[in-house]
Amino acid sequence: MGFIEQLIILVICAGTLTAATCTINQSVKNETERARQQQLLQTLDPIVWKKSQQLRTLNGYLYDFVVCGDVDEKHTGVSIIQTSPSKQTKVLGYNNQALVSSEGSWLMLTLQGGDSYNNTCNNSLREAHIIFVCDPFQKEVQIRALQELTDASCYLQFVVPHKIVCPKAPDEGLSGGAIFFILLFVTFGAYFVFGFFYLRLVKGAKGIEQIPNIEFWFRVGNILADGCGAICRCDQYCRSAGASASSPSTYNGYSPIEERLARDLQDTDRDSALLSP
Repeated sequence: MGFIEQLIILVICAGTLTAATCTINQSVKNETERARQQQLLQTLDPIVWKKSQQLRTLNGYLYDFVVCGDVDEKHTGVSIIQTSPSKQTKVLGYNNQALVSSEGSWLMLTLQGGDSYNNTCNNSLREAHIIFVCDPFQKEVQIRALQELTDASCYLQFVVPHKIVCPKAPDEGLSGGAIFFILLFVTFGAYFVFGFFYLRLVKGAKGIEQIPNIEFWFRVGNILADGCGAICRCDQYCRSAGASASSPSTYNGYSPIEERLARDLQDTDRDSALLSP
């Protein structure tokens, strides 16, 4: 067989392997419910064909499980089988007879249509309930027995902890204020960096002269002080309602040094006049 034939067979086999998956049971006739279950089933897509380590229970039964895949070459379209201590193998459900339900952080996959019970459970067909529960730290598929066959229950129940069914946390993006300040810092950083290199390499500036618009930054303190004075020093900038602009202020608090010196000189001249003979 040539290379081309082998490649074609490999592609066909790969396509067949990928196509094998779970489908909703034909007993679900309602199209809306069928579409809902199919959407829930897509939750398991990232772990389809993931095989669990073989489970051995206390009563000696073995369980092999593959997520919506073929458990082995002998069982096509079967995800889970049971092997008894006497080496008898039973199919617990088929992939094309799946039912799906979900609530919160769990998802239950029910596989129906398995082999018939012998002289128990009214000879009904076996079915398996695999419950996927949220475990944010579990990446591998590992099936565990939750409930085995009893007289009161004619089905098998398993649990698979996995992060795939954990609720997705909402994406928390940056707020508008955070974006604004980031853009502001980036703008100022670019302004200083490019200004520094321009003055140094093009203008030949040295030392503090390399700071862009250095005259403005030297006056920032004075500008802030003037703004603070315009807001806080009401003896110079505020007038009561109805008072003329030329009326003196009655505020006796802080005054500039030059004004205090002028008043002291005036008081000195007045005292000298009173003391003169």
